[in-house]
Amino acid sequence: MKSGCLERVLHFLTETLQDGGLHGWIAVLGLFTSKVAWCNLVKGLGMMLPTLQEQFDTSTWLIGWMVAFVHAGTLFSGVLATPLKERFGARTVVTVSGLVAGISMITASFLSSLYVITFILTVFTGSAVGISYVISKHLIGCCFNKSVTTAYGMAGLGSSATFLAVVPLIQLFLDTYGWSGTMLLLGALSLHLAVFGALMKPPAASGSQDGYEAALTDEEQETREDKVAPSNRFGCSCFTKVYSFARDTFQLGLFSSLSFWLVLFLYIMMDITHSAWIIYYVQYTTVSKGFILEDAAHFVVAFGLGTTISSIVIGPLFQAVQVVSAYVWLAAYLLLCAIYYAVDPWLTSYWPIVANTFVYGSALSIAFILIDVVNKKIFGKERLGHAVGLFGLSTGVTSLLLLYFPGLMYDLTGDHTVVFSLMAAIQSLNVVAALGLGWRQTRHPSSPNSTQ
Repeated sequence: MKSGCLERVLHFLTETLQDGGLHGWIAVLGLFTSKVAWCNLVKGLGMMLPTLQEQFDTSTWLIGWMVAFVHAGTLFSGVLATPLKERFGARTVVTVSGLVAGISMITASFLSSLYVITFILTVFTGSAVGISYVISKHLIGCCFNKSVTTAYGMAGLGSSATFLAVVPLIQLFLDTYGWSGTMLLLGALSLHLAVFGALMKPPAASGSQDGYEAALTDEEQETREDKVAPSNRFGCSCFTKVYSFARDTFQLGLFSSLSFWLVLFLYIMMDITHSAWIIYYVQYTTVSKGFILEDAAHFVVAFGLGTTISSIVIGPLFQAVQVVSAYVWLAAYLLLCAIYYAVDPWLTSYWPIVANTFVYGSALSIAFILIDVVNKKIFGKERLGHAVGLFGLSTGVTSLLLLYFPGLMYDLTGDHTVVFSLMAAIQSLNVVAALGLGWRQTRHPSSPNSTQ
C-alpha cells in the first residue's frame, strides 16, 4: 500500500518535471521571484503606511493612494511585456527589468520627497516588476501542458514566502533601520530577479509544439476573419497604419470577446479587493480592532501559511479531481473570499481572526492560480501574454481611481467595517462572473486541437 502510494507520487513528480522541462521550471522560478518582488513592493509600502504618514505628516488616504500608484505602475507595464519580449527576447528583458527594479528602489530609499519617491517606484520599480511578471507567466503557459496548474501553484509560493518570511523581516527592518533602510534592503532583494532573467529561454517553436490552439469565441473568430478589413476600407492612411500597428502589437481584437470582458471583470474585482486588503490591513487590525502591530503581523503570517499550503496542494488535487470544471472551482473559492470579507468585521478575538485569515489566504491563492489556468484555456499560448498585459492595464486604471477610497472612508468614519462589507459584495459579483464564464465556454467549447 505504502509502496504503491510512493510509486504514484514519484510518477507524478517525474511527469510534472518532464512536462515543463528545464526552461519551464526556470520560468517558474522567475515568476516566483517576480511575485516576491511585487509583494515586497506593495506589502512593504503598506506596512510602512503608518510610518510614512507620520514621517511626511500627511493623511491616510494620500499614502494609500501613493501605494495604489506604485501598484498601478506594476499593472500598466504588463501591456508592454509581450511586445518587448518579441523584440528583444525574454532573457534580455527580464534581466534588465530585474536590475532596474532593484536599483530604482535603492535610489528611492535615499530621497526625502514623497512625490519623487512615488514617481520612481511607479515608473521604474513597478514597471520593471510588472514586465517580468507577465513574461514569466506567459513562458509557463508555453512550457507546461498537463501540469500547468502545478506550475502556477509552485510559482504562487512566491507570494506565500513574502507573507511567511518577508513580512516579519520587513517589520524587523522597520524597527531597526526605519522606512529608508527597509526600502533599501527590499531593493537589494529585488535584484535577484535579474539572476533568473539571465537563465530564461523560451521553448523552441512553442507556438506549434503541441498542436495547441486557443478556444475562440464567436467574436474572436469574427475578429480574425476581418483582420485585414480596416485597411481595405480606409486605404493606406496614416490612421489606418497606426491602428493596424496597435491592433497587431497589443492584440486589441481581444476586446471584442465576451470571455475577455468576463475575465477582465474578475481580474479587476479580485485585484481591487486584495490590494485594498494588503494596503490597509495593518491599520485596520491595529486601529479599528485594537490589536498591537505584532498581532497584525501574526494575522498576515496566517494568510501566508494558507497561501503556501493551497499553492502546494491545488496542482495535484486539480489534476486528480476533474469531475468539476475549473470554472466551478474558481467560483467556489471566490465565494469563500466573499464570506471572509463579510465575517471578518464581526470577529474580535485573536484565534478566530487567525483561522479566518488562513482560510482567506487559501481561497485567494487557489482563485488566482485557477484564473491563470482559465486564461490559458481561453486565450491559448499565442495570446496569453497579450491578454494578461491588457488585464493589467485595465486593472491599473481602476486601481488609481478606486484604491484611495478605503483610506478616505477611514479618514471620514474612523472605521474600515463599511469597506469590508463592500468588498464582500464585490466578491459575490465575482462568483456570478466566474459561473457566467463557465457557461459561456460551455456554449463555445475549445477547438478539437485543444489539449485542455
